[in-house]
Amino acid sequence: MVRPSVETNVILDAAARLIAEQGFGSVRMDAIAARAAVAKGVLYLRFADKNALLRAVVDREIVLAIRRSIELVEADRHGGSFSRLYVHAVTALHSRPALLRLYQEPSTPLRDLPQDSESVRARELLGAEFIRALQAEGVVAADLDADVLAANLTLWNQALATQALAIGVDELILGMGTLLARAADTGTTDTNAGKRAFVAFAEALIAEREQR
Repeated sequence: MVRPSVETNVILDAAARLIAEQGFGSVRMDAIAARAAVAKGVLYLRFADKNALLRAVVDREIVLAIRRSIELVEADRHGGSFSRLYVHAVTALHSRPALLRLYQEPSTPLRDLPQDSESVRARELLGAEFIRALQAEGVVAADLDADVLAANLTLWNQALATQALAIGVDELILGMGTLLARAADTGTTDTNAGKRAFVAFAEALIAEREQR
């Protein structure tokens, strides 16, 4: 049954499922309309073109991943340590299959997305700016170079998201968390400062995305 109108989130849900199944390059507007059970023209009433729709999907998927990471951090007694913040943020990313497609497709019409710019990347969760904020709170070892640490984590995260691995993703994420606990955590027993910094940073990123 085709619905003449539907909430935009229903369209974005349909598009996200198709992206997860087929990839960004293969998704067609008529397929999204069929999955959402709306006329194709409804999509063009909401979005200027397919790229605009796909950008909206990516923005929403990022917001959902960030919100999930906040939930995981707040539920973890030691969630404010850098190693646990890392585990929860990357686990949340891997809970959004459509978002992982950005890493898995070498060529996608969305490579010009604003979040790929250096200015926005600097504000990413677990980015250098955030690591320096945690160092100021005594959560991350002060002698570590925040830019180098962020760059290494970015490379590792991209490799994890891109490759089909024989061993489970969860085990690899926890393994990296263990390495970070030894290399970056300060050993403080009260990690509430880290939690507060993470939530503030995450909510700022959500607000930025939702204002697009």
